[in-house]
Amino acid sequence: MEKPLSLSLLYSANLRGDIALLPQLFTFMQRLKSGAGPGSLILDLGKACDSAAPHCRQTGGRSMLIALDGMGCHAANIEGALDPRDRALLEKQVTMALVDRANDWHYRPPPLEDTSIRLALRPNSAPARLQICLTPAERTRMDGNVLFLRDVCAGQVGTVSLDLRRSPRLTDSAIHDLPPDMPPNPSIAGAIEFIESEARLFHKKQGNSAT
Repeated sequence: MEKPLSLSLLYSANLRGDIALLPQLFTFMQRLKSGAGPGSLILDLGKACDSAAPHCRQTGGRSMLIALDGMGCHAANIEGALDPRDRALLEKQVTMALVDRANDWHYRPPPLEDTSIRLALRPNSAPARLQICLTPAERTRMDGNVLFLRDVCAGQVGTVSLDLRRSPRLTDSAIHDLPPDMPPNPSIAGAIEFIESEARLFHKKQGNSAT
């Protein structure tokens, strides 16, 4: 019997600058990921930063994305989040893929090197065994070889399991609410404290250079 080739996804969205939530969210994602097996992708579907949050305003929207990168996020929808200057700065600061209207991401998961996966904001005609749409949808579904992901709130994590043995097939999907008693991860908490400190320092330097 042919062994299924599986891929698991965990994703967030609509964090809107709530950087204090991330240490708990990371712990929760790690727990969910532990039961997902190899070949997991961590994604963000957009609206990670919000100018109402001081650290977002001070960094031009980069702070939340830097934190998500530290959490092991593989790709994020950054459409409308960054101006060209801040996008160029962010590219030097993170390893995750920055997906927007002009930039897709091609991924070949380590256990499935012969499998071409394309992540984009919307489906397109480019060849790929699987396309993952990073624009949130009303429900999680497969349409041909395109996977659409249901939108989630800031305190939620979406999970998806796929069988890639032949044509991509959705085997499971769920939305998980962050438990209120979830302990924060100390490493992520420390990284966020540093990011906020650097954001304040960057803002101060920008203010001094303008005078």
